[in-house]
Amino acid sequence: MKIVIIGAGPAGVSVAETVRAYDSQVELVMLSAEPYPPYSPPAMIDHFMTGSNAHMWRDQGWPEQTGVDYRSGVKVNAIEPDDHRVSLTDGSYLGFDQLVIATGGRLYAPLEGSEMPGVYNFKSLSAAQALVDKVKSGEAHSAIVVGAGFIGMEIALLLRELGITVIQLEMLDQVMADMLDAAAALIALQVLRQRGVDVRLKTRATAFIGDEQVRGVRLESGEELEADVVVAATGLRPNLELLAGSGIAHNWGICVDEHLRTNMPDIYAAGDVVEAPDRLTGRVYVHANFPNAVEQGRVVGLNLAGYITTYPGADRMNSLKHLGLPIMAVGLKEGDEVMQRRSDGRLRTLYLNDNRLVGFQLVGDINAAGVLRTLLIQGQDIRPLKDRLLDLNFGQGMVAWNAIAPSA
Repeated sequence: MKIVIIGAGPAGVSVAETVRAYDSQVELVMLSAEPYPPYSPPAMIDHFMTGSNAHMWRDQGWPEQTGVDYRSGVKVNAIEPDDHRVSLTDGSYLGFDQLVIATGGRLYAPLEGSEMPGVYNFKSLSAAQALVDKVKSGEAHSAIVVGAGFIGMEIALLLRELGITVIQLEMLDQVMADMLDAAAALIALQVLRQRGVDVRLKTRATAFIGDEQVRGVRLESGEELEADVVVAATGLRPNLELLAGSGIAHNWGICVDEHLRTNMPDIYAAGDVVEAPDRLTGRVYVHANFPNAVEQGRVVGLNLAGYITTYPGADRMNSLKHLGLPIMAVGLKEGDEVMQRRSDGRLRTLYLNDNRLVGFQLVGDINAAGVLRTLLIQGQDIRPLKDRLLDLNFGQGMVAWNAIAPSA
């Protein structure tokens, strides 16, 4: 049997490694549009800040070690489900018995002029390398970053670390509004400004401006700002172009069932290209983060290996570690009960519904994150632990709910 995996990101790698763990004979072919071995997008900032190779999630020998026919620099033009094959941009075809679409996402910048040359982003190693090379070459001394989500914050910090001035524009009244509550966001904002980033809240960019090359942005107020580099950190759009004419159902992302199968036989999907239900709310949307991609890849891999597995739902989570103090947000940022503690510059906020943990925000100390996430996922009544949850030593020595208390 031949399994073809389109995409070499966390989801695709997780599929391949899971299948291979259970089947040493199946033929695995992985197609990557980039000229690199598999890498970890979240670790790219560390790479550019410190020179470490932490972003190279798997080394050059990974394909041979795993038994994967790894083909880099190969782009898929279309998927032909009826013929069980994909067409490549070089005009050739590749057949499959089972197919996994793990093509990830790219920049989504809903601003006029977004297709103009000179709009930088951090959605791939190639794109990130181009931005950093521009700065390190001395060609850039100033930057505008549009968007202050997690990735926008990381980019702004990196550019300051590289020594250029940075203006960051955010149309909402707080940074990282999708994940952080107001208290955690305020701390992040204060530290970001202390690090030299000129953050401007409630400031909407409406267009990238320039002639043949972007040179700045136009604001809703009509004011124009110029900089040597302009970076869009405004969101992600799943890479769905190869679905044209395939009949594979999709909305913003690919539609899948509880086993992460598409509506077409023998075709699965995983990672930032997939619309999946939220573990807590059941709402279906694209959950673009590394842990979800890895877990979805694992579920797809198990199903391909013959172990019928249901995907339990995606998690809302993200972390920011380059501010100088760690921040982690998991789950919801609202509940029928809020528990909070501030101490020595640290903040711990827990959100509960019906005495069950549904979200938490940790600032300055994230040591309890693993145990708190276990409690959230298991969804059990936490009243036996309630008076300890805000203790800064909570979680030490605890590995799972079942080791803490009997089922309620």
